[in-house]
Amino acid sequence: MDLPERVMGRLFALAPRLVEIQDLGAREYGMSYARGRVVAALHALGPVKMRRLSQAVGVTPRTITGLVDALEADGWVVRQADPGDRRATIVALTPAAGSSFARLLQAYSGLAQDLVGDIPEADLRRAITVIELIADRLDDVVRQGTAAFDAHPARPPKDLRKKP
Repeated sequence: MDLPERVMGRLFALAPRLVEIQDLGAREYGMSYARGRVVAALHALGPVKMRRLSQAVGVTPRTITGLVDALEADGWVVRQADPGDRRATIVALTPAAGSSFARLLQAYSGLAQDLVGDIPEADLRRAITVIELIADRLDDVVRQGTAAFDAHPARPPKDLRKKP
């Protein structure tokens, strides 16, 4: 395997493990990964219109409505009318949610320190640079790569093919 393939292999191996750790922390607060993304966006943005929240989280307006409904039912967020636009709704974290999310961030900070705190700063800065470069290129490369995969789809071995 060449070096780019080894890097991708390691990233693919790390991704589910990191999401699992993130899920463990979120589940402690009765939250799914998707709901956690909404709370994190609200923590970063402050009170925001539903449309902006949908864009920040990267989901459809219908999906954000469902997530906000669930978070509101559990006391994490409140909705309020936008005084400047009667058709819009503003979503905000409740004070209790802000406190809980701050504790969750503190736990993740402890994890970060345990995991990479003793790695030299120059190495960490280089890692961030490379990770950001990969993230910036990902959508375009996947879009281009998908076309390449579609041109020559892989065929499963005979014993894995569906029988008529």
